[in-house]
Amino acid sequence: MIFPGKRALDQLVLKYREKSTVLRNNRGFTIVESLFVLLIFISIAALFPLIYGAVYQTEEQLKPERRAEWELFVLQLRKEINVSHSLQISAQKLTFIQGTDVISIEKYNDGVRRRVGGRGHEMILQQVSSIQFYPCGSLLCAEAGFKNGEKEKAQFHIFTGEAI
Repeated sequence: MIFPGKRALDQLVLKYREKSTVLRNNRGFTIVESLFVLLIFISIAALFPLIYGAVYQTEEQLKPERRAEWELFVLQLRKEINVSHSLQISAQKLTFIQGTDVISIEKYNDGVRRRVGGRGHEMILQQVSSIQFYPCGSLLCAEAGFKNGEKEKAQFHIFTGEAI
């Protein structure tokens, strides 16, 4: 077995000590390093609510607005009832006369459609599992159940014509 000379051995030990002094120093973190790490952590923590809020708002904007669709349906139906005469109410169908046109609002597949004179197919409410029209006193009540489990209800004053 060949041993290196004393000088070569001393150089090898010296190189080892130089490399390991970086790992073996006992200084630990200085206060400046600790503050820097804390600054980075607080910056990331402060941005987290902003990022979460942006993701939540984007998600909300992409969802179909069921409530807005229902309110638009109610406004349109209220307007049509106010200018109509002769109102006929059945469980899932509402029929009334505007001028010479017979207009019906009825459930059709997964929605509610509007038809004029028995023709046409204008979808005015979507993703509906059930809709009911019924008289409640001197009012007309409409109640809809949506596919996502939400339920909406509206009441309409009948100013002119007759309720059957």
